[in-house]
Amino acid sequence: MNGQDIPDRPKQHLDQKLSRSEEARRIVSEYADELRQLIKKLQKKLS
Repeated sequence: MNGQDIPDRPKQHLDQKLSRSEEARRIVSEYADELRQLIKKLQKKLS
């Protein structure tokens, strides 16, 4: 199914879907930052 096969959806639904994607991206980004910090601390501790 391509984008042309999807019937028109209300804009609110698309905005909500975009918001959920943005929220998920933000959470993953924060998690990755925390892991980077943890790795740096462990590297310093092991050095």
